[in-house]
Amino acid sequence: MAFDSRGARRLIRQSPSVYTDEGESPRHASWLELFFDLVFVVAIAEIGSNLHHNMTLAGILYFVGVFALVWWVWLDFSYYADLYAADDTVSRFALIAVMFVVIFLSQTVDGVFHGETFTFGATMLFLRLVLTALYLRPGPTVANAGTKVFVATWITSELLTTTVWVVSLFVPDPGRFGLWIAAFVINMAGVAVMYIAFDTVLVQVSHFPERLGLITIIVLGETILAVSFGTSIATSGFGVQLLPMLVGLGGFVAAVGAWWIYFEQFDEHLIDRALRAPRDRLVRMRQAALVYVFSHFFVHLGIVASGVGVVLAIDATAAGLPLEQDARFVLCGGVALFITGCAILHRAMLQVSGETPLDARVLTARLAVVVLLAALVPFGGSLSPLGLVGVIALLFSALVAFETLVNPWVDTVASAVEA
Repeated sequence: MAFDSRGARRLIRQSPSVYTDEGESPRHASWLELFFDLVFVVAIAEIGSNLHHNMTLAGILYFVGVFALVWWVWLDFSYYADLYAADDTVSRFALIAVMFVVIFLSQTVDGVFHGETFTFGATMLFLRLVLTALYLRPGPTVANAGTKVFVATWITSELLTTTVWVVSLFVPDPGRFGLWIAAFVINMAGVAVMYIAFDTVLVQVSHFPERLGLITIIVLGETILAVSFGTSIATSGFGVQLLPMLVGLGGFVAAVGAWWIYFEQFDEHLIDRALRAPRDRLVRMRQAALVYVFSHFFVHLGIVASGVGVVLAIDATAAGLPLEQDARFVLCGGVALFITGCAILHRAMLQVSGETPLDARVLTARLAVVVLLAALVPFGGSLSPLGLVGVIALLFSALVAFETLVNPWVDTVASAVEA
């Protein structure tokens, strides 16, 4: 069979377009997007493992910062795939290459926790360059007269963020890490300002809520790995160690509770609704949608931290030791961060769906749990690791039972989806 060089050139030159095919059914993640999400399991596991072995204030700060940067990589590439019909040849191979680089990136995380940041930074720069090139490919060609300024501003923001990252590689620590966080903030703030300030933006048929839900499942998998660790200790050697097994069971109950709270209220059309809002509600709904997306950082960070906390509780139980305050901070703080993030994103979801507030009873119950968890950090030393994990499991169970019983705002979201 003769090789069609012209056809090959057409495939390479084919530029992605904004995804506007509404079809008869909702848009869903492609097989490549599902595969793409999977590689972040390795990176998230490495970040959690380094926190586990660096339980100091500096270690916790590095954990938050590195997680933010890796989460940013996922967010940026996932939104590119949401905005564009990224099934052209170049986009596919670019995303596949990014997957391998993310696997490599995960192996540089340990260096960041121990003062070697250049390899991590250089790898992140490569990812930033790929992303910037992907946004430059369609460039102004995807814009009409009303969206040219929006597209140009978006590309400028990507170039500025990448430039800041380049500069960071020539700056020694801790200034380098500071510039990384500055680039993260600049990029996030730029996206927020653009979607709020511009009346006319690129409007795609979105499946981004589904992507956020899928990565939430992957992050929850880290907690399940912690439970697996507990059961492996409990069944090692001859016989079964009951206490580590019970800690693992408590961690599993907490993971199920987190899944329930997050997914019981879900609106896969939220971004579509915000992008197509009537003019009198346009800014408010876009603001709420941005809050919904960005609040997932706290949800995901909290899940990973609490998973590490469960592992620390299992370690302490197996060694017959109490759970130190820094470990209680990671465990209880992670759960509190997750519940706070869910309260923020559910409030934003309701604002987009029907501009109604989060029910005061649900909000009060969640805040009460957060306050109790915060109190357990300094005052929970008298509890055994099993007792502390048991309290968290009970709090999740009570919260799920209460919200299921009250059930005040599910119908609001459901009616908005039907509309």
